[in-house]
Amino acid sequence: MARLWTIIFSLLLVFNFVEVKAKNPPPGTGTTDIPANILIMLDNSGSMSARLAGAVQIHYPVDVNVDRFGNIYVLEYWNNRIKKFDSSGNYIKAFGGPGSNCSQWRNARQFDIKDDVIYISDTNNNRFVTLSLDGACRDTRHNSLLVSYPTAMAVGGGWAWVSGGRRGVESIASHYTPSMYPNPGRNAYNNEGAGTSFIWGMSWNRSGSRIAYANYSKNQVRIAYRSGHQLVGQNSPYASNRVRNCSANRPTDTAWDSSGNVYYTSVGDHAVYKLNPDTCSDSKLVGSWSTSSGFRYPYGIEIDSADNIYVTDYYNFTVRKYNTSGSETLSVGGSNTRLEAAKKVIKKIVSNTNLTSGANFGLMEWGSSSSSRTRIRVKISNNGAKQIYTDVDSIYASGGTNLNNALNRARDYFRSGQVDNWDKTCSKNFLIVISDGYWSSHSSVLSIANTLNKADNVQTFAVGFALGGSNNNYKTLAEQGGTKAPLYAENETDLLAKLTDAIKQAISGRLTFTTPAVMSDVSKGNFIYQATFEYEKNKQWKGRIKKYQLNSDGTFGSEQWDAADKLNSKSSTSRNIWTSGISASGINNFTTSNRDTLKPLMFPSQSPTDTQVDNLINFIRGIDTYDQDSDNNKTESIHKLADVYHAELIVVSPPEAPSAGTGKSNHNKTDSYYRYQNSYNNFINGSSCGGPCKNRTEVVIAGSNNGILHAFKTSDGEELWGYIPPVLLGNLEQIPSSQANTTNAIYGIDGSPVVKDIYFDDTPYDGTDNPRWRTILVGGLGAGGNAIYSIDITDINNPKHLFAVQNDPSNREISHWNSSGAKNIYSYGSGSGSISKDLNYSKLGETWSTPRIIRLKVNNKDKWVAVFGAGYNAAVNPDIGSAVYVMDIENEGKLLKDIDIEDQVNVMHNYVFGIPSGNTKTEFSMSQYGLTSYNVNCCKIRIAGAGDIKYTVTGTLNGDTMSNVKINFERAPSNVTITASKVNKTDIINSLPADLSVITADGTSKANYDGALIYASDLEGKITKINLTENFNLNSDKVISNVSSTTLFNSQSTSENGRYIFTRPEVTINNDNNLWLYFGTGNTQKLHEQTNNIKNRVFGIKDVNFPQYLNISSPGDVSKCKTSPNCPQSNDLGWYIDLQNYQKLTAEPTVDKDRVYFPIYEPTTGSNACNTGKAILRAFDTKCGNSLLNVNMGTGVLSKVVKQGDNLYLGISGEANKNISGFTSKDNLITGKSNAKAASGAVQIESWKENY
Repeated sequence: MARLWTIIFSLLLVFNFVEVKAKNPPPGTGTTDIPANILIMLDNSGSMSARLAGAVQIHYPVDVNVDRFGNIYVLEYWNNRIKKFDSSGNYIKAFGGPGSNCSQWRNARQFDIKDDVIYISDTNNNRFVTLSLDGACRDTRHNSLLVSYPTAMAVGGGWAWVSGGRRGVESIASHYTPSMYPNPGRNAYNNEGAGTSFIWGMSWNRSGSRIAYANYSKNQVRIAYRSGHQLVGQNSPYASNRVRNCSANRPTDTAWDSSGNVYYTSVGDHAVYKLNPDTCSDSKLVGSWSTSSGFRYPYGIEIDSADNIYVTDYYNFTVRKYNTSGSETLSVGGSNTRLEAAKKVIKKIVSNTNLTSGANFGLMEWGSSSSSRTRIRVKISNNGAKQIYTDVDSIYASGGTNLNNALNRARDYFRSGQVDNWDKTCSKNFLIVISDGYWSSHSSVLSIANTLNKADNVQTFAVGFALGGSNNNYKTLAEQGGTKAPLYAENETDLLAKLTDAIKQAISGRLTFTTPAVMSDVSKGNFIYQATFEYEKNKQWKGRIKKYQLNSDGTFGSEQWDAADKLNSKSSTSRNIWTSGISASGINNFTTSNRDTLKPLMFPSQSPTDTQVDNLINFIRGIDTYDQDSDNNKTESIHKLADVYHAELIVVSPPEAPSAGTGKSNHNKTDSYYRYQNSYNNFINGSSCGGPCKNRTEVVIAGSNNGILHAFKTSDGEELWGYIPPVLLGNLEQIPSSQANTTNAIYGIDGSPVVKDIYFDDTPYDGTDNPRWRTILVGGLGAGGNAIYSIDITDINNPKHLFAVQNDPSNREISHWNSSGAKNIYSYGSGSGSISKDLNYSKLGETWSTPRIIRLKVNNKDKWVAVFGAGYNAAVNPDIGSAVYVMDIENEGKLLKDIDIEDQVNVMHNYVFGIPSGNTKTEFSMSQYGLTSYNVNCCKIRIAGAGDIKYTVTGTLNGDTMSNVKINFERAPSNVTITASKVNKTDIINSLPADLSVITADGTSKANYDGALIYASDLEGKITKINLTENFNLNSDKVISNVSSTTLFNSQSTSENGRYIFTRPEVTINNDNNLWLYFGTGNTQKLHEQTNNIKNRVFGIKDVNFPQYLNISSPGDVSKCKTSPNCPQSNDLGWYIDLQNYQKLTAEPTVDKDRVYFPIYEPTTGSNACNTGKAILRAFDTKCGNSLLNVNMGTGVLSKVVKQGDNLYLGISGEANKNISGFTSKDNLITGKSNAKAASGAVQIESWKENY
């Protein structure tokens, strides 16, 4: 019987649209190839140095208290409010405000909490106020106070005590009703006049018998005793009761611990001291002046029942928690200036691949009319985003706000011809004006904005930052600038959301075609599965997965089913949707009944109502809770399957992998032999799959972009379940839109999963070693995020979570979910060493690289691992992406090894200097080390040697020259050697978005080794060979100590010639018995690029050392290769072909016997630049690179060629040409017969199957 095959395709259909507030469709053809030109105009005026006062940030904290539940209360001086946080520093609420009503106050300096009552010294209202713990008014005490303008407040001994001005300390009953005010008791200190003036803070000991108050003006901490509501002090006849006057440097507050010690804050020393109240001896606990780890005016202090110490850091906008040893255990708050927040947001914008793929960015700073303060810092270009990422740090706040001058300069810049394609009919050009205030000559500003819009095709977004409300200037600027409505943001989170929306509008509205995603080469059966989607403006994209019969000649037959139609016929309540990391288990726990558990996970940056949470849960399940069709019906069903975009479909069948000797010389190294040794046939014939494994339901697994991983039955297309990995729950809050009847389409599961049967102990904590066969799925998120997840699908009807790992490079945190679903967060930015090496995924970028599951020898035992590239960084962020990870599948995804991939840098000069141990400096002027200036058009500065300490490079820019260069570190480095390198700005910021080529014994009999040899391609155009064939040992950090790697080939890539490698090298053994690799270059994110510098190539190179691993001292390049018609000789490395007319490789090559197929895209040029480009299929012979096929298949982008037997299958994004010789087409599919010929003696590496 002839073997039946399945070919799996993923295609996407995209329809015409105008604008979108959703993710950007992919680069493709026609007008989408003309990237939007975006000039970010950042206000650098003096007001941008003001601190933000967002809902969760802290603004000028003057005092702090803790209730009996461990909640933290922070008094903000200028905002006249209290913010409440839980014991972990999570924001709960804010209350209060400026005024004289019961729950308001004016410039209060201190408050206290006693018996669940808040007491506030309301200074400028000359009273004190009492509130409940939730901020509700209890009462106020007004005119009968003898103390004028009370500053200090403490409750002890059944009395509330206040002090202020020159009137000493006054006691008032702490438990009272308005009719029960006793006469205040005035103590003996009043007679001391100025001796007790300017008391800023005071506190009682635990028994209420002694008081300590900070006498700021006298530089003293004073100790006294209580007798009733009187203080016994200086004139007491009893020496033991006498006041203690302890010297201190500008003390502002005091607190007592459980042992009777007094702690006080000193704004003179910016420190906290521990004081013996009987002897006045003190010692510094912690502190020095600092903008980061130390203090800038520590005003308030509190000690809780467990002797934890809380200090308000006034000018650092932070509350810090310490133990009694002075070690910081928690930090709450920390507010940026407006400019700092804007710069952080801009860096996030330009490192977001979903935005940079559709736009070229530039940066202008603007403020005063001076040419040094209003100027183009980064010109709009393909490399603009990368330059902005480092350059924006140098902007500082000072001077005025002259938008009229700035818009004039922006207009002149566009008209100067320095911006590519800005005047094309299909181009989109935008100014994004970010400002926090007002500007003069507004009528002139509007006139220029109108001219830019109407005459120059440049629209203006008006972004008002931290304005405190709407503003007519911004409204009219947006109207005249053509964007209709202004954008307002009050904090960093809001600004990021608004700018992202604005840029998505700018880069959308250009696609008019269908584009195929990756087409899998996983084959089984005589069917083809096709995933498509339809774009809809301001709505979720509608996905479909169809199953077709394949005719006997390989052409397309009838449709069997459409999973979307099947899903739409299901009610939302009958679906099984599950997640992990919550207490509720089962395969249908993503429901409104689990709202309270899901709420903080789904809305990490918001405080939603229950209704908002229910709406989002129900929407994801398939109910139109946001009324997308505007029919006022929010209970009807919607299209339930979102777009399956970049994620490959995979078919998971009953266990059926081969389990025997292969007959090859290396059979004892193969997975087949391993399965034979470990009783795989018993697994096939057993019942560990929730029933007989041989009868396990076959499914198609599909990742979709509403965050759901679907399992559809191949027999009828019905959904078994949908899984939302815990790493994606926090992304779901982006779906609801602020506009009625709209939603935002997001990236969810945009990466491809892989499935394999592996043999391991999946119950490692039961005390016994009991390995068994399990079917494991491991996947990444692609553009959906920096994360990897894994589930066990052995019982396909009852899958279970295994682990998940996520990197947050902005907050420098790793989140890890263990097998029980518990989440732990580890910081790698504090320098505290709190993250262990086996969890340090700090280089993990967007997980485009599909994991490969292989066996390694570790400690002389087989261990199942996943290997993958560290992902994509948009060629912007140098901290992520440039590594290969080896992940331990058997141990909850712990890291076995991160293998650094060499970042090739064209160094012009190194400036090296040492920093001694104990250094406290954070800023270093580079002039003392020889770097006086550099030209920003040719060069940039890179820093090495600082470890995990972040840094910025600043300076004074005059024209193209940066002088007064300084390095500013996040914290003071110590005992390190710093290398500041002046490098070429065209150097590529490296990362590894491509899948790895992994060669195991299953691929070729030449691979007579354990483990694998890996070939990794990267954005810098290099091919790196990695040796994972050794018997590795774990060191004390539970990671592999050493893994050898060497650069095999260098494509000599720069950001100017565009030779990025985004795709996996194809590999084969040719008839010369050498392993050959085939790959090509081209920026798939900027297919329209057609500058004279763009010179892409396709390559065929050999690794003459395979299957051995040898370090290569000098990587190969084109100088060691031939180009057609000259065939490479034995001493040559291989061949290369120059691509003409700005052509670029769009998918990985495919080898078929004697030839290798390359899908090529050629953009249209000149007056036709807005038209769709050509989809060209080229084939070259594998050994010499001679052309065998050069066919224009139509308009658009070609997918990877999938071969099966003598049939070729590929997708095209636009319209296929008719009557292509040897090919036929149907819709967006093309098929044809291969004319490949068997190469004599060739032992070709087949695509070994990891999906069973």
